[in-house]
Amino acid sequence: MDIFIEKLVKKKRDTLDNVIIFGTIILALELMALLIFFLGPYATSVFLCIAIGYGVYLVIVSRRIEFEYALTNGQLEIDKIVNEKSRKNLITANCRDFEIMAKVSSEKFDELSKEISDKIIAVSSLDSENIYFFITNKKEEDDNRAKRVLVLFEPNEKMIESIKAMIPRKFFD
Repeated sequence: MDIFIEKLVKKKRDTLDNVIIFGTIILALELMALLIFFLGPYATSVFLCIAIGYGVYLVIVSRRIEFEYALTNGQLEIDKIVNEKSRKNLITANCRDFEIMAKVSSEKFDELSKEISDKIIAVSSLDSENIYFFITNKKEEDDNRAKRVLVLFEPNEKMIESIKAMIPRKFFD
């Protein structure tokens, strides 16, 4: 029987997002004021101010991030979607290749998270309750070497049960 489970998680704005947005707006306003002050209110400065405004818009909408988890017959794919337009695959891994999967609140996470430097954080907020992690090997794009990576994600109950059935000895609650 084929398994296909999908979940979409919207990232909540955190302090870093707010700092980036606020800083971009302040910087843009200062830049626009300097342009008008030095170039005067001519077509060139107005055009440059419109371009700066568009750049600010692009920065603000780039902070609208969603993560899509798709589990298909043991293959877990996690994508990052920016502003509902551009999609980037963060990781594709076979569940049977997981070294371990457990809740972030477990003791296993504290032990293992310190020894792995590469992390993929694909959650709505780090304060969420049902965050799980898994460790697997990810091939690098530039060379064929595999690197251990720790992935944080928020699966739904169906996904958890399906993964648990595939890797019962590697799954910890």
